Amino acid sequence: MNSEKIMVCVYYGPNGERLIRRGIHLSQLIQSPLCVLSVIDHPIDEMDQQEEKYVEAWRKLTEEAGGTFVLLESHGQEAADIIASTAQKHDVTQLIIGQSAQTRWQEIMKGSIVNDLLEKLGAIDLHIVAVQRMQAQLEETHEEGVDVEVVQTTRGYEIAYETYGRPIVIEGIFFKDMHTDFDNGLLKLCINGEYQYLKVFKGKLMDELVLEPQSL
Repeated sequence: MNSEKIMVCVYYGPNGERLIRRGIHLSQLIQSPLCVLSVIDHPIDEMDQQEEKYVEAWRKLTEEAGGTFVLLESHGQEAADIIASTAQKHDVTQLIIGQSAQTRWQEIMKGSIVNDLLEKLGAIDLHIVAVQRMQAQLEETHEEGVDVEVVQTTRGYEIAYETYGRPIVIEGIFFKDMHTDFDNGLLKLCINGEYQYLKVFKGKLMDELVLEPQSL
């Protein structure tokens, strides 16, 4: 073993396995330890069946290669902060993350995670791996999209199939995760002419919804 240490960051979806295999290949090539990190924005015991399936597959793949798998709750922290602190804790020298050519994963993970990581990682080398386009991924992991409205409630912003007279904040298309009874999935919105995908958990938007103020 040399002084190099590799960490792979995986986010919900089928691209995680590809990223882990990339990390395994690199760790075997340079004979270095491997750590795989996944950060979720809700309690671990509230993961749905599909999330548990991915996590267990990632853990098995990582441990079979002799690596360490780490699953953390964000507790409201920014993903970049958690990734950077975990990398420093494990003395990581090379970090691998995925980035979609169409939507960029940072749109889901609040802001430009690549830029944030570059500021926080210091001397750690950052590898950005192109992953599958969002639309192709949705077809594999989510049900067909349905039209929904976003309304504001005491819980924050939520998706609604019927508004029952409540003011509509914005309209979008909701892609529900397969194999779950809850409204978990991704919400596709068109904001200022650009498409964004926001994480939805039990009907509530987990990512920040930023809209331009309306003219009076």
